[in-house]
Amino acid sequence: MHQNQQLHDWESFIQAIEARFGPSAYQNHEAELLKLKQTSTVAEFQQRFEKLSNRVFGLSPVTLRNCFISGLTPAIQHELAILRPVTVHQAMGLARLVEDKLRDSKPKFSSRFSPPPTTDIPSSVSHPSSSSHATPTPSFPIKKLSNAQMQDRRSKGLCFNCDENFYPGHKCTQTQFLLLLAEEESHIVDQPSTPCEDINTMLIENQPLPIHLQLSPQALTSQPSPQTLRFKGSIDGLGVTILIDTGSSHNIMQPRIAH
Repeated sequence: MHQNQQLHDWESFIQAIEARFGPSAYQNHEAELLKLKQTSTVAEFQQRFEKLSNRVFGLSPVTLRNCFISGLTPAIQHELAILRPVTVHQAMGLARLVEDKLRDSKPKFSSRFSPPPTTDIPSSVSHPSSSSHATPTPSFPIKKLSNAQMQDRRSKGLCFNCDENFYPGHKCTQTQFLLLLAEEESHIVDQPSTPCEDINTMLIENQPLPIHLQLSPQALTSQPSPQTLRFKGSIDGLGVTILIDTGSSHNIMQPRIAH
């Protein structure tokens, strides 16, 4: 530029440097300053604010202070409204302190989320539908007996459920629903099948109830099994062994303990 006679003195050199590397003279720095907003930290916002405010002339200190405060985040603005800084430099210092206060008051947690690893399932694996595991509704055969039929079976000694002879301890080979019809045909008893000796005993009047005792080997030998719980206890100071869930039909006690 000096060889082309564009620089004549030091003043022209300064003007050339400003024109080449400085901001454009046609930029409205005051409008940019008024629209400046905090996007990161207070220190970063303060640096951009000072850079623009040095290119603006004619603004009063109060205007600069208000312009700086209006560009901060709403949370910091609310705190500065209570502190009421007088100058722009006080506003800058208080804004940094408020920023540190708000940062320390926030709960600290990790924003990173690591989802559990997913395992690829081969497409050849077939998943059975839930309907295949549904328990089918059992269909129970229902047998109807009138009063005359019950009297006939009672006289012949037959079971009310099946056609076999009834005896103490008899069990039907097939489970049924028993429908008993009274003489008036107005009261119907519909109940699931129970052990047939109990039904016959209830229907036969003046017959003593038989007692069937089932004693498991564990209760007989006092030896536990995988299904049996064994405890140590005492009755009036006498040590006893208690077996629970031995499979017996009744509670069994040794005669020496009873005496």
